[in-house]
Amino acid sequence: MLTAILSGRTAKEAVLFMAGVMVAAAMMFGVAAPRAQAAALTEPQIQAILNLLAAFNVPQAEIDNVEGILHQSK
Repeated sequence: MLTAILSGRTAKEAVLFMAGVMVAAAMMFGVAAPRAQAAALTEPQIQAILNLLAAFNVPQAEIDNVEGILHQSK
Protein backbone atom coordinates (compact mmCIF):
# COMPACT_ATOMS: atom_id res chain seq x y z
CA MET A 1 0.00 0.00 0.00
CA LEU A 2 2.81 2.39 0.89
CA THR A 3 4.55 1.75 -2.42
CA ALA A 4 1.32 2.64 -4.24
CA ILE A 5 1.09 5.92 -2.36
CA LEU A 6 4.73 6.81 -2.97
CA SER A 7 5.01 5.60 -6.58
CA GLY A 8 5.62 8.38 -9.07
CA ARG A 9 7.02 10.74 -6.43
CA THR A 10 10.55 12.00 -6.25
CA ALA A 11 12.72 10.88 -3.36
CA LYS A 12 12.37 14.32 -1.76
CA GLU A 13 8.58 14.19 -1.99
CA ALA A 14 8.55 10.68 -0.52
CA VAL A 15 10.72 11.74 2.42
CA LEU A 16 8.55 14.79 3.07
CA PHE A 17 5.40 12.67 2.88
CA MET A 18 6.78 10.12 5.35
CA ALA A 19 7.94 12.89 7.68
CA GLY A 20 4.43 14.33 7.62
CA VAL A 21 2.94 10.94 8.42
CA MET A 22 5.35 10.51 11.34
CA VAL A 23 4.57 13.98 12.73
CA ALA A 24 0.83 13.34 12.44
CA ALA A 25 1.19 10.00 14.22
CA ALA A 26 3.28 11.55 16.98
CA MET A 27 0.68 14.26 17.49
CA MET A 28 -2.20 11.79 17.57
CA PHE A 29 -0.60 9.28 19.90
CA GLY A 30 1.41 11.79 21.92
CA VAL A 31 -1.75 13.49 23.15
CA ALA A 32 -3.16 10.23 24.49
CA ALA A 33 0.04 9.32 26.37
CA PRO A 34 -0.07 9.90 30.12
CA ARG A 35 1.85 12.90 31.35
CA ALA A 36 4.63 12.35 33.86
CA GLN A 37 4.64 14.59 36.89
CA ALA A 38 7.95 16.12 37.89
CA ALA A 39 9.02 15.88 41.49
CA ALA A 40 8.80 19.09 43.48
CA LEU A 41 11.98 21.10 43.85
CA THR A 42 13.77 21.05 47.15
CA GLU A 43 14.44 24.28 49.03
CA PRO A 44 18.19 24.19 48.17
CA GLN A 45 17.29 23.79 44.48
CA ILE A 46 14.92 26.77 44.66
CA GLN A 47 17.59 28.87 46.35
CA ALA A 48 20.12 27.86 43.69
CA ILE A 49 17.75 29.02 40.95
CA LEU A 50 17.12 32.32 42.72
CA ASN A 51 20.87 32.84 43.25
CA LEU A 52 21.48 32.18 39.58
CA LEU A 53 18.88 34.78 38.61
CA ALA A 54 20.48 37.29 40.97
CA ALA A 55 23.92 36.54 39.49
CA PHE A 56 22.55 37.53 36.07
CA ASN A 57 21.22 40.82 37.50
CA VAL A 58 17.57 39.88 37.06
CA PRO A 59 15.38 42.56 38.70
CA GLN A 60 14.36 41.69 42.26
CA ALA A 61 10.66 41.91 41.39
CA GLU A 62 11.14 39.13 38.83
CA ILE A 63 13.13 37.04 41.28
CA ASP A 64 10.35 37.44 43.85
CA ASN A 65 7.80 36.37 41.22
CA VAL A 66 9.83 33.26 40.34
CA GLU A 67 10.25 32.43 44.03
CA GLY A 68 6.50 32.62 44.57
CA ILE A 69 5.84 30.35 41.60
CA LEU A 70 8.46 27.82 42.68
CA HIS A 71 7.10 27.67 46.20
CA GLN A 72 3.52 27.25 44.93
CA SER A 73 4.56 24.13 43.01
CA LYS A 74 5.76 22.39 46.19
